[in-house]
Order: sequence, then structure tokens, then C-alpha cells
Amino acid sequence: MADGQAVVDAVRSKMISTLEASHCEVSDLSDGCGAKLDMIVVSAKFDGMSLIDRQRAVHEALEEEMKTIHALTMKCKTPAQWEKMQSAS
Repeated sequence: MADGQAVVDAVRSKMISTLEASHCEVSDLSDGCGAKLDMIVVSAKFDGMSLIDRQRAVHEALEEEMKTIHALTMKCKTPAQWEKMQSAS
């Protein structure tokens, strides 16, 4: 069984290094084992990409980590979309 915080840290680090995420929130929803994650990723690399292509990019970046993650929900936003969301709340 994986350590949930280690999985969260690895996923966050991978999003920053691979997708150059300007903002990344990762939450472990699996009671500490790291098998079920919820994530918000903000990256300029998402500009011009469809939602499915953004999700594919995340899955490709997390290829190794996905071997231990059983469920991943994600919101993939561009910096402009993220800014708009923040100003609306």
C-alpha cells in the first residue's frame, strides 16, 4: 500500500515539472493510501487544447503514478480560466 502523502507529492511535482503547472492542488480522497485523488491543474500548456486532450496530457504525464492510482478526478484549466474562476468566487 502506498503512502498517500508521497503519492500526492509525486503527482504535484510531476504536474509542475512536466506540464509546467502554475497552480496544482492534489487531494487524497482514499483515507491515506493515495489510490483515489482529486486534482486541479492550471497550465498554459492547456491553451488551445480540448478538455479530453488536457486529460490525456495529465494521464500521459502520470503514466508511472497511474499504476498505483485507482481513481483520479481532475479539473484542467488554463491560467485565464483559473483567473476567471477565482474572481467569480
